[in-house]
Amino acid sequence: MAGFRLTSLLRVRQIQEDQAAGRLADAQRHATAEQRRAADERALLEEFGGANVLAAAGIARAAAAGQLAEIRSAQAVAAGEVQAAEQALLLAVQARRSAELLRDRHEMKLRALAGKAEQQVLDELASTAHHRAGDSR
Repeated sequence: MAGFRLTSLLRVRQIQEDQAAGRLADAQRHATAEQRRAADERALLEEFGGANVLAAAGIARAAAAGQLAEIRSAQAVAAGEVQAAEQALLLAVQARRSAELLRDRHEMKLRALAGKAEQQVLDELASTAHHRAGDSR
């Protein structure tokens, strides 16, 4: 009797089956470990007050983040107001200095005019005195 011609195929199929069985066993161990981990997490969650406590903590965190964003926005607005006030002060200082320069120039012109007028009076007095002195000789 002749030997089974597909013996090597049968060995390959047996190896494939063994490998598949090994992968199934690995997958079942992994699934069991994940179920244990999930149970441990649920127990821990219940120990900390349950899902409602964690949800409340998440809501509080979101609210705090919102408040922080509002505070940062208010800080930005306040910084903008400070910058605008500084700019307004700078413009006011420049305007006052310009007005002071105009005042100083005006006072200098008035002093110059007063000095010229005084000089003209002195010149006239000197001229008149000179003519009188010349007439009396």
